[in-house]
Amino acid sequence: MTAIHETAYPRIRSHLSEHELHTLYTPTPDELAFIQRTMKSTVAVFGGVVLLKTCQRLGYFPFFDALPARLIQHLATTVGLLLPRETLQQYEQRGFRKWHVPLIRAHLGMRAFGDGGRRCLVGAVLEASRSKDILADIINMGIEALVHARYELPAFSTLRRAAQKARAQVNHH
Repeated sequence: MTAIHETAYPRIRSHLSEHELHTLYTPTPDELAFIQRTMKSTVAVFGGVVLLKTCQRLGYFPFFDALPARLIQHLATTVGLLLPRETLQQYEQRGFRKWHVPLIRAHLGMRAFGDGGRRCLVGAVLEASRSKDILADIINMGIEALVHARYELPAFSTLRRAAQKARAQVNHH
C-alpha cells in the first residue's frame, strides 16, 4: 500500500522554521483585508486566516487539530490573538467553516473537488497508468492534474483508490 509520504501530496511539516512561518504562512495586507472584509468576529477572522494560509500551501482545507501548534501560534500572533486553540474550537462549533470555505476558494481561484475534480482525476490517473506502474507515480500525476486545473485536493485515500482502480483497469485490458 502506498503511503502518503511516498507521494507529492502536500502536508505541513511538524517542525517549521521561522523562515517558513514568515514566508509561507504570514498573511499579506491584501489577504488580511479580504478576511476582515468577509469575516466579522474575532473567531471568524482567526479561523479564516488559518484556513486561507493552510489552503494556499496545501491545496485543501485541513482540520485544525492536524496543524502544528507552532503554526497556530504564529497565525494567532499575526492577528493579535491570545487563545488560539479555544478560538478554533469556537470557530468549528459555530459552523463558520461551511460558510468560509467557498469564500476562500473563490478568493484563491480554486474549485471544489466535487465540481468536476473527479473527472479530472480519473482522466489523469488512467493516462498515467498507461505508462507508469508505481502507484505513487500515478497518484502524483493525479495531484499534478488537479493542481493544474485549480481543483481542491481530495483526501489522500480518494487519490489512492482512484490510482489503484485506474492501474487495475489499464492492466486488465
